[in-house]
Amino acid sequence: MTLRELLETLKTFGIKLALHDGDIITADPPEMLTPAGRAAVAEHYAALVALIRSGPSVTSSFDTLLSGLDDLGARPPAEVLRERLRILADGVARADPLVRELVRAEAIARLIALGVRTPARLIDAALNACPSLRSGAGSGRGLVFADPEPWPEPVDGAALLGDLAQTYRRFVSLPDGGAEALALWIVFTYALDAFDVAPILALCSPLKRCGKTTTEDVTSVLAKRPLAAANISAAALYRTVECFAPTLIVDEADTFLLTNLALRGIINSGHTRATAFVIRTAGHEPRIFSTWGARMIALIGRLPATLEDRAIVVPMRRRAPGETVERIRRDTLFRIDPLRRRASRWVADHLPSLRAANPAIPAELHDRQADNWWPLLAIADEAGGAWADLARTAARALSGTLVERDNAATVQLLADLHALFATADKLATATIIRHLAALEDRPWADYAQGDPLTPRHLAKLLEGFRIKAKQIRQGAATRKGYLRSDFTDAFRRYLPPDQQPPKHRNVTAALALESGSRRTTGVPSRGEAASPQTTSNVSEVSAPSRRSVRRNEDP
Repeated sequence: MTLRELLETLKTFGIKLALHDGDIITADPPEMLTPAGRAAVAEHYAALVALIRSGPSVTSSFDTLLSGLDDLGARPPAEVLRERLRILADGVARADPLVRELVRAEAIARLIALGVRTPARLIDAALNACPSLRSGAGSGRGLVFADPEPWPEPVDGAALLGDLAQTYRRFVSLPDGGAEALALWIVFTYALDAFDVAPILALCSPLKRCGKTTTEDVTSVLAKRPLAAANISAAALYRTVECFAPTLIVDEADTFLLTNLALRGIINSGHTRATAFVIRTAGHEPRIFSTWGARMIALIGRLPATLEDRAIVVPMRRRAPGETVERIRRDTLFRIDPLRRRASRWVADHLPSLRAANPAIPAELHDRQADNWWPLLAIADEAGGAWADLARTAARALSGTLVERDNAATVQLLADLHALFATADKLATATIIRHLAALEDRPWADYAQGDPLTPRHLAKLLEGFRIKAKQIRQGAATRKGYLRSDFTDAFRRYLPPDQQPPKHRNVTAALALESGSRRTTGVPSRGEAASPQTTSNVSEVSAPSRRSVRRNEDP
């Protein structure tokens, strides 16, 4: 909703806005303000403050819009001037050419009086910016973002982060480290230019009603240039980012993002500044479009592995019985808008230090997690106080909740084989299959559409690690199997140092397998009589394992 549309809506419904101490805006009567209206009030907060101070808040005259230029003072700061010019451009986006020209001439005259250089070029750039997104009737509404006016005095960074974290805790039940991560990420949306990595902030929950929407609502008031993008197309995404560099807030990603590979690829590309672009043709000419920006994604379930690897994941959960949070009133959410102004001022004052930051990374974070947390840790260190420790505690807590899922089946297989090879230098394929099918909480017993893992599946899973089955000798028999020495490099590179062995489906099977591996026994090859020990091993394994042995004997 544009500023002009908002003002006309307020007038239609008889809603009056009032300004209180601390630049808090209230609506009367509040129940008449729709969700779209509340969002628009938050979006155009700075402009509304200026309008209320200068006169009636419900007028939509162009004279009132132009009055936003009057209190700038001589040679106004570039950020403030840009905000006011965008508000002005929004107000005349749907005006006829004559009115637009009159406003243009008057705005140029006022900027000349303020001593602004090249006023005509600035006004034309504002009025004509992204014309495809500011087209006329029948083509949707234009996108206009009003950056907050920076706080008038220096801001304490630790106090700012504390207030941001407490704001989230007021409304949402969050896991350990969640409020701290959100507070740091909000400041990051204002400090984007200081960093080369832009981590996604992912809100993932197992079910509905876990606080994702409430968290997004709070974020939409606090973040820089928030833009809800619940069903945005790939083309709209990169064109919008190119024009405005917004903070994208993608809700219900499980309904459309998981299957939209083109959109996922564009979001992935925005993770690092060096790769944050797409190339498309415009009028048969190749053009580069930026995809660099802050992104929040909310969904039920987990992100695709490539997105999750680029994200700081906050696992959302429902409130427990007896756990209380304040019920959110969206019509008063814009009262926390002064936090935006404080964030904008703090970042402006500390931008050089943030660009030069080299924060210490907790050893528990792997390479990609370290990249994701780098900007947030730099912000925490610069803010001072207890935030250096709070941020690293949050990083450990939230990164530790993620189970490695990139090539999840292969990594899980390595972990299970690591435990098995702890007592053997070489193992027959059938022995490995039998062992895997006996493990609890693993997919191997019904891996092949309800049937156990086969030797062919095993070989396929290990193929990426350059590990192949070989002819191994066990006693007098020779059969297909694997050597522990072939796994050494994969174990070292892909498993954590404290890898714990998995549990078996029953103790008897585990003991039988361990006993068999120590005595270098295995399943007999065709034509070979089974030894009493081998027969004992097979009989002790659960039913799915017996089926695996019968169907998948080594040739």
